[in-house]
Amino acid sequence: MKIQPFMLLAVITGGLSCFAAQANDEVLSVDQVALQGMPFSFENDAKVRPKNSDFSVVNSVLMSSEQGRRVAVVTIRNDASGSRILQAEHIMALFADGRRVAPISLAENIKLEDGEQRSLTLSFGEDNFPILSIFTSNNLN
Repeated sequence: MKIQPFMLLAVITGGLSCFAAQANDEVLSVDQVALQGMPFSFENDAKVRPKNSDFSVVNSVLMSSEQGRRVAVVTIRNDASGSRILQAEHIMALFADGRRVAPISLAENIKLEDGEQRSLTLSFGEDNFPILSIFTSNNLN
């Protein structure tokens, strides 16, 4: 049986569009940023909070994929008068259901000198609820 050129083209095009759809599943989009800096008053009966530190969040950009992947690009500043080691436990995300979650990825413990700022891309896994804010113990009211 001979395959017609138009049929071959249809099969190739269909395969490529399926691949493109799968590739778009991982594309991150920037979430609405107008909410950042707003105070939230979710219950926190378990007293979940970041580990005490001298780090502050300078700014953050929250991103997500259509499948619920949650990522944040965060600029952290060391407010101490000496160098400090940043750990994942020093940072938390507040989700829209009130949960507070530490990032699941921080490449390694990161040393920041006094006053030094560093931007990091942090993953918070997959979740049905969006991230509302990123904070450290210094950003708590």
